[in-house]
Amino acid sequence: MTSVKLLLPADVLDELALPYEGVRDVSSVTLAIEGIGVMANLATLATLQPQVGALVTAIRNWRLRDQRPSVLLTVKGPGIDIKLDLPRNVSTKLLLKQLAPLFDE
Repeated sequence: MTSVKLLLPADVLDELALPYEGVRDVSSVTLAIEGIGVMANLATLATLQPQVGALVTAIRNWRLRDQRPSVLLTVKGPGIDIKLDLPRNVSTKLLLKQLAPLFDE
């Protein structure tokens, strides 16, 4: 079971409202927005996969409220190293496309 450590703004995690599964911190993948105050949440990839649309929507909604011109989203784990520059008007379609390797198993 692949676990994912989500290091995202509190607004994103609140909007996503992932169920708590009692996942321990043995993360093999980390999804983070760098350079900001974040909250951590752990989820399994299986739990996150059906909610990927909600995840990218929550990230986009947060970016529309955030005043920085750009932030960096990183996804790191075995066989995956994604770095995405997120402008304020980031497209959910683009995010879904860029994060697809994380969910292709």
